[in-house]
Amino acid sequence: MLIDFHSHAFPDTLAERAIASLSQGGGISPYAKGKVSDLIEIMDEDGVDKSVVLSIATKPSQETNVNNFAISLLENPRLIPFGSVYPGSETSLSEIERLKMAGIKGIKFHPEYQCFDVMDEKVFPAYEKCAELGMVVLFHAGGDVAFKPPFHSDPERLNSLCDMFPKTTFVFAHMGGYDMWEDAAEKYKRHDNMYLDTSIINTVAIIDNSVAKQIISNVGIDHILFGSDMPWARANHSRNKLLELGLSDEDLRLIFSENAKQLLSL
Repeated sequence: MLIDFHSHAFPDTLAERAIASLSQGGGISPYAKGKVSDLIEIMDEDGVDKSVVLSIATKPSQETNVNNFAISLLENPRLIPFGSVYPGSETSLSEIERLKMAGIKGIKFHPEYQCFDVMDEKVFPAYEKCAELGMVVLFHAGGDVAFKPPFHSDPERLNSLCDMFPKTTFVFAHMGGYDMWEDAAEKYKRHDNMYLDTSIINTVAIIDNSVAKQIISNVGIDHILFGSDMPWARANHSRNKLLELGLSDEDLRLIFSENAKQLLSL
């Protein structure tokens, strides 16, 4: 079984415009047009059984529509949608509660697109609310090709966040810090509430195999989640990188599906 913990899709009416804007901003070409049907098609081609679908509210007024779309994806048994709230918005906590009641298992934050620092106190109540409700908090981690430094979710701060909020379960994307992997290998230690996903580590920037193995050793094989970042990368990109690392069949089974199944109670 293969569970992709990091993918994206948009409502059909917005997909073309959203993909064009994101592609231009980051200077990267997508592998699909951003519709849910496109995601399912690529999942079939790449042998992905289930995908976590991530959305972002880039301003408070987007929260309701973004989360309504996420809730609508619950109808598809192959998709595991996460919602999103804007850090510090007046409705962020009530939106998290609404998502939980609907059956959503987590939310995503993107510090660059949402213009906040992961250590900003305005977002602390959201971390605490997710802990209270048993929901996962997933962060974009590290650099982003659409933005210039300084970035707001580096490995040192993310590692500290796990100490500050031990009851909140965090997933840090892109092996804990896109294009900051040597820093990630130095800074991350094992936390019971920390997971890393493997999305987009073998495309625009490519993680060194020895660094990847060090990060996995530090965090623990049981806390690594397979991810692609579809439509910006395909499952085969991450899978090929993992196969280069000389991991055992049991280690790969944990990364490809078992860790995600346990985390999300699938």
